[in-house]
Amino acid sequence: MSIKIAQWRPEYETGNVIIDEQHKSLLSTINALNNAMLEGQGQSLIKQTIQSLKDYTTIHFSTEEQFMIDHEYPGYTEHRMKHEALKARVLSFERENEYDLSKLTNTISHFLTDWLIHHIQNEDVKMINYCLQGHLSKSQSQDISSFASSNSQIEIAQWRPEYETGYILIDNQHQSLFHAINALNSAMLAGRGSELLEKTLEILKIYTTIHFETEEEVMLKNDYPGYTEHKAKHELLREKVTVFNQKINTQDSSQVTISVSHFLTDWLIHHIQNEDKKMSAFLRQKRQKKDEIQS
Repeated sequence: MSIKIAQWRPEYETGNVIIDEQHKSLLSTINALNNAMLEGQGQSLIKQTIQSLKDYTTIHFSTEEQFMIDHEYPGYTEHRMKHEALKARVLSFERENEYDLSKLTNTISHFLTDWLIHHIQNEDVKMINYCLQGHLSKSQSQDISSFASSNSQIEIAQWRPEYETGYILIDNQHQSLFHAINALNSAMLAGRGSELLEKTLEILKIYTTIHFETEEEVMLKNDYPGYTEHKAKHELLREKVTVFNQKINTQDSSQVTISVSHFLTDWLIHHIQNEDKKMSAFLRQKRQKKDEIQS
């Protein structure tokens, strides 16, 4: 059973592609956490997912707050206070009773969904509208217009139906990674890649760990014969992300950002279409055989 409690809708769009991609990534992470709980994997993912949400909200809030400062948004202080309130709430989840993980996971996923959607529809849309409707200097307006005109080129990691593995939890995690890559690429095109690169690499490092552990647990549980080979490919990506982190201090950040976004996009799509599809096909066949025996 799977439930998509956090669904992205057109009315949530703010008009800022970086911010929208970050919102989508957060919604996908919330769905992944909720589905992990429904599939009995909440205990293994809850702590890491809370850490992932802490780190990604930090990245996201930093993006929004810099946008408000750049455009002298008069509601900056109030908006920032709401960010701080969410940070405090996420921190409080770590101190809550872990014995009822189902209740804790449900509380976290529904709170974050309600908060995020309310925040987008009220605070974020209000802030973006102010900045885009004549409250910018001439140079700022030109920057925004130029950025908006390139929207069609920004989504380099497009989620397609053929990438679906048939496992909602894994698909939610893949989508979250796609959105994180798009947000980084969009930031680069807007001249902000270096600001988000290090933080985005850190969240990708944490979230790929969560995602790989999910896949590896599923493979082990079902005696998947390709487990060792599949896990080795996971290790290669972990090593590559570590290399990118090392390059931050020695190479031009814009070049590193381009390399990161394109490598991750190519790797993720290739990995889904080959390794994950192969794994999913095996698991489906095994499940069908089990159903036939039971019937």
